[in-house]
Amino acid sequence: MRKLFLLIILFCTLSVFSQNPVIPGYFADPSIRYMDGKYYLSITSDGYEEHNGEPFIWVSDDLVNWDVKYLGINDRFFWAPSMIKGDNGKYYMVHQNGVDYLAYMMEAESPLGPWKRTCQIRDFDVELFRDPVSNKIMGVGSWKNLLVFDNDVNSPTYMRKLVSNDPIEGDFTDFTEGPYIFYKDKKYYLVWAGGHCWLDTYNVRYAMSNAPDKTYWEPTKTPILDTTPDKNLFGPGHSSVIEVNGRWFLFYHRQDPFRYPTCNYRFSAASELFFNDKGEIIKVEPVDDFSSLGLDKSPYKNIALNKTVTTNSLKANFPPAMAVDGRNDSRWEAELGEDKWITIDLGKMEQIYKIQVDFEYFDKYYLYKIEYSDNNDDWSVYADYTKQAKKAYETRISEKEVTARYVRINVKRAEAKSAAISIWEIKVFAKK
Repeated sequence: MRKLFLLIILFCTLSVFSQNPVIPGYFADPSIRYMDGKYYLSITSDGYEEHNGEPFIWVSDDLVNWDVKYLGINDRFFWAPSMIKGDNGKYYMVHQNGVDYLAYMMEAESPLGPWKRTCQIRDFDVELFRDPVSNKIMGVGSWKNLLVFDNDVNSPTYMRKLVSNDPIEGDFTDFTEGPYIFYKDKKYYLVWAGGHCWLDTYNVRYAMSNAPDKTYWEPTKTPILDTTPDKNLFGPGHSSVIEVNGRWFLFYHRQDPFRYPTCNYRFSAASELFFNDKGEIIKVEPVDDFSSLGLDKSPYKNIALNKTVTTNSLKANFPPAMAVDGRNDSRWEAELGEDKWITIDLGKMEQIYKIQVDFEYFDKYYLYKIEYSDNNDDWSVYADYTKQAKKAYETRISEKEVTARYVRINVKRAEAKSAAISIWEIKVFAKK
């Protein structure tokens, strides 16, 4: 028999949301790349006051459904990574250190590592790119220099040495950080972040050139993306661009609207880019649901979306309905303490294939079980993560084919007694 003290919270929404992030949680400086048939999103793990989280990378087949992968790099100040595949089949990643504010190149046999540091680069927020005209791998940094690496694949210093480091010419309005170069229709585009990441004046601007080392001009002095209060969008900046079957997409981070202005709790979002007949970028329109743009290739659907939920604990402003609202920036948070649970009523018996649990911090330890039931009284174990503490990224996806109406996430303990149990989203997958 169901206990009478359960707190039942029906689905609710807030009246205004800023753009839904493409991945859950605090991740900034998104650098998007397509390699070996997959999309790789290199990011800064955010959400801490004194340091960053552990280094992760996100991998996707379609830019909509993402898996998080741990890079195994021991660096608490792993900022703004950018990755590219070399002509020798190896992978190269440059990242910035938040103490000396310099960039470091790493090399690996796989995008997931293990990574080995190879050289230091005297610049910051370095973003790698391949010039499709010369086929050379280059870089651009916040010191406004064009970095050209040793591109001789037979050289012992291939991608380990800079052969030139020259200033980029042009008048760049409000240039601060996070530059990125891409090529379209015989033109080079340089996008950058203006303002400062801790202010809501942070923004995205761009200039154009006929060659990566020629003078750049600005078609407009106004940002193509900036704070838009009526959309609850604050402090967008530090962006990257990718082309997919003739469509162009801008990835960028934005501030948490409940904490802004902030440089510590940011979310990675994306919108489609459009150009006029002169090749100029039209002001970017934030898209709240990036998955609505027709890119989703997943054979599964999330049947937990907007379903009724119950819990034995909640904190003000973080109701359990937020764990099934389809948003990567809203979450259920329990009161401090152990043994907290949240139950999803799917409404009817469903064939379940896998369950995804996105805890607030992917690099923290949790002890929990996933359970399922036909009647909300008798429970069976779907996945048991109570025998050994594991970090959230290790247990994010659990796969098992069962039939059930109810799914419960039963969390025994979070990493520290002072840490609340908090979940961005719980997804229950059935086949489409």
